Amino acid sequence: MYRMSVLALYLSLAWHAGLAAADPPAGERPAQALPAHSTAAIDRYLREEMRRQGIPGISLAVVEDGTPLYVKGYGVATLEHDVPAMPQTVYQIGSIGKQFTAVAVMKLANEHKLDLDDKLSKYLPEVPPSWDRVTLRLMLNHQSGIPQFTTPQRQLLDLVHDYSDAELIKLAVSQPLDFEPGTDVSYSDTGYVLLGFVINRVAGMFYGDFLRQTVFAPLGMNRTQVISDTDIVPDRASGYEKSASGVLHNQTYVSPALNRTADGSLYSTVLDLIKWDRALYGDAVLPHAQLERMWQVDAHRNGQRPLYTYGYGWENNRLRGQRLIEYDGNWQGFQAVMSRYVDKKLTVILLTNLALCRTMRMGHAVAGLVDPDLAPYPQSIADADPRKTAEFREFLDHVRKDGGDGGRLSAAARRRLVPSAMNTLKRDLRELGPILKLTLVEEAGGNGTRRVYRAEERDMVEFYTVDYTGDARIDD
Repeated sequence: MYRMSVLALYLSLAWHAGLAAADPPAGERPAQALPAHSTAAIDRYLREEMRRQGIPGISLAVVEDGTPLYVKGYGVATLEHDVPAMPQTVYQIGSIGKQFTAVAVMKLANEHKLDLDDKLSKYLPEVPPSWDRVTLRLMLNHQSGIPQFTTPQRQLLDLVHDYSDAELIKLAVSQPLDFEPGTDVSYSDTGYVLLGFVINRVAGMFYGDFLRQTVFAPLGMNRTQVISDTDIVPDRASGYEKSASGVLHNQTYVSPALNRTADGSLYSTVLDLIKWDRALYGDAVLPHAQLERMWQVDAHRNGQRPLYTYGYGWENNRLRGQRLIEYDGNWQGFQAVMSRYVDKKLTVILLTNLALCRTMRMGHAVAGLVDPDLAPYPQSIADADPRKTAEFREFLDHVRKDGGDGGRLSAAARRRLVPSAMNTLKRDLRELGPILKLTLVEEAGGNGTRRVYRAEERDMVEFYTVDYTGDARIDD
């Protein structure tokens, strides 16, 4: 159930078959509103990434203020039958589905059937007394402390066992909370699985049926549904995974029960997600002021800012000064991303049928080809002060080993970042493993007072924006 995207490092093995772009039939073909040099650059870039990463198929949509600018399929949806990937190709979208779960919870709150600050125990009395401070809001923003079913250190799920709801709840509550609710932040698929059970009980129907009736059908998202291995799903792509030796194989089997949970068990298409993006500018789903609440970051109980900027089913980031609301998903042979550059009203949706390919990086690169202001960070830039880079790496190594290196923090940073942010960072670094490479990718301000570093780990690439004081202490 580990649906959080793991951004794979660059894959060197190339796969050359089926990379020709496929155009949609006339009835599905939106007007092309990007200049030819931009679309040609996007095509070249994605085809090269498909060769480099071994991706069988991609469907892409570039959307501005709800209007499609460029929609296209590349490669194949199904290797066995050489079926081209199209805009109408149906993919699993992994954790992108969390935003729909969040909307379902907020719709029920809007109908006064629940309150986001209600305790989970009000709806799932099976949870233990030690979970008494877990609320629905803290589950939405990943501040609940509910542990993951599956991490590198913990493997609770039997992927082939067809769990009942009661069995999944029992398994979830078998572990102690990772931290006191509201004092830290840690990504939790398990929390969203439990939110699905809350929706089932409050709405009086399966959460997928509730979404179909209240979101998908009204918006005309007719190809978006809960995953089913038994339904006939026209245009469904096959999911693929890559072995350690680089060989492609079909997606790993999981039981039907694990493809019905609310942490990311949906099919969709880029055409349906265009409709979803358009709806997020208006009031069709929820009053827009309530939608905006999904994209805000809640402080911890003590008022401190969380290290990770989760809203409700979205991440709230900034890239080169631009506000970026996005989410990606990885599950059962598929990887997907939906990135909304809200200041520009530009959205990039990219769905693939290969697990652990770098969809977020590709989506950012496509945005940069549309608008140079949105270009992603490079691999590295010339570093005029490599000692400062080396010291920041030492700082991260100290945090991973013993949880702190307060001597490198300014007084203001110690107040702002200790203990909650440092605890979060320690847990994250220990889970992801040591940093393999740290490079400078951007520098701003006098004397390098703001630096952006690219940290390459075994299975993840992360970026740290670091503000320094005049005496080179870390200020934020």
